[in-house]
Amino acid sequence: MRWVVAVAAIVVGCGGAAEGGDDGGAPDGPPIDLSAPIYDPATVLQVELSLDATALAALAAEPRVYVRGAARIGGEPVADVGVRLKGEWNFRDLTAKAPFKLKFDEFVPGQRFHGLARMTLNNALEDPSWVAERLTYQLYRDAALPAPRANLAWVTVNGEPFGLYVNLETEDKHFVGRWFADAGGNLYEEHGAEFTAGSEGGFELETNTAAPDTSDLTRLFAAVDAASPASFTADVGAVIDLPRFLRYCAYEAAVWQWDGYCYTRFGPNNFRTYHDPAADRFHLIPWGMDMSWKPHEPTLDVFDARGLILQKCLASPACATAYRAELAAVADALAARDLGALVDGWAAQARPLVAMDPRKEISDADFEDAVTVVRDVAVGRVADLRAQLAR
Repeated sequence: MRWVVAVAAIVVGCGGAAEGGDDGGAPDGPPIDLSAPIYDPATVLQVELSLDATALAALAAEPRVYVRGAARIGGEPVADVGVRLKGEWNFRDLTAKAPFKLKFDEFVPGQRFHGLARMTLNNALEDPSWVAERLTYQLYRDAALPAPRANLAWVTVNGEPFGLYVNLETEDKHFVGRWFADAGGNLYEEHGAEFTAGSEGGFELETNTAAPDTSDLTRLFAAVDAASPASFTADVGAVIDLPRFLRYCAYEAAVWQWDGYCYTRFGPNNFRTYHDPAADRFHLIPWGMDMSWKPHEPTLDVFDARGLILQKCLASPACATAYRAELAAVADALAARDLGALVDGWAAQARPLVAMDPRKEISDADFEDAVTVVRDVAVGRVADLRAQLAR
């Protein structure tokens, strides 16, 4: 099986919106094959899509509606695959560097590819380093926080190269099943809403849609609204896995993510939330991390919380103390990693393919500048976090 892509005689190795509409909560079909290098960071996955004239016309008319296509992924053929375009700011049509979603069971019920029901191929237009998004998810996973696996992919459509993509594990019920003992709970995608009373409409239910019940969200909102500085840990800790939430926010600080939840500059964004029925607690899951490691302001003040739950935490002496400890632990975890070497290795993996990408919207010099920014921020984060904690 040839999983590593060879393009123009270069064999590349590494030197160093999830779908809604699931009718059921718990995953079905075979388990995800973790032995397959679909998301191996040392692998650049070859993804060859085939779309006939009818499918191409349909995508031109309705780009977000699945059409029937075929795929060859890592050399393995898959017939009758649902293919559609995706994205908001990074949306492009098929005349440009279109981002894709694949759905293996759209036309063949129960069809899986190594246990996967879906795949997401990001065009990296908001991550011109092809490193930042992957690095963020890697650190979250290393911290035992639910986050997608990711690597690079070289994508072609009907034999025409579309270029280099980020191959990102889709956050769906099968993803949830890898992280939680009970995968039958509600998974929500946020749509710019805060965790406040009456905001249920701002969270799209992505599982259990056949019999939707969002009373868990209503209970969460009520607990957040009712929490006072003195009661915060008890009130919010009864509905949210608070230690993991604080770790989640500490990693948002660590990766300089100003376009997420805890430190958002433009309203809550780029996360999903899962209600784990077994523990009866909510968890945040990162998504859309392509703006991480890119300074939006001269500094990211780790005590300038923007998400309501973190704001209330920092107003609570007990929770604020716990968050400081979590930030210190994250700084120690980053100090134990050679982030500079990791960035350099992944950039070296991407570099020859970026140079060959016929649809990229940046120059090779832009790529190098983007890598330098990510590397500089990554290398400097430990000192910055510790300096802020010493204030």
